[in-house]
Amino acid sequence: MLNLLPSLFLGWPAVIATVILSAIGLVRRDYRFLVIAAILAVPFSWALSGFPLIRSPFFLVPVLPFSAAFALNRDHEMIAWILGVIYFLSVYLIFTAVLAGNA
Repeated sequence: MLNLLPSLFLGWPAVIATVILSAIGLVRRDYRFLVIAAILAVPFSWALSGFPLIRSPFFLVPVLPFSAAFALNRDHEMIAWILGVIYFLSVYLIFTAVLAGNA
C-alpha cells in the first residue's frame, strides 16, 4: 500500500493523466484543466530531474502547462497550443528515453 502512492504521483499514471488533462484543456479551451495538469506534473518532473541535486532542466516542465493556462486565460489560444505541443514533445522525449533504456 505504501508503494502505491509514489507510483501514482511519480510514475507513468501521473504522466498519462497530465497529458490527457492538458489535451482536454487545450481542446475545450479551459485553463483549469491545464492548471490541474501542471500541479500533477510537479512531482514526476522533479523526480525525473534528479531532485534535490538538479541534474537536468526537466524540473521546469510544469511551467509549460501553467504558461498555456495563462495564455488561454488571456485569450491567446495559439500561444497556448504552442506551449502545449512543447509540453507533449518533452513528455514524448522522456518516454522514448525510457524505452531506449529498457531495450
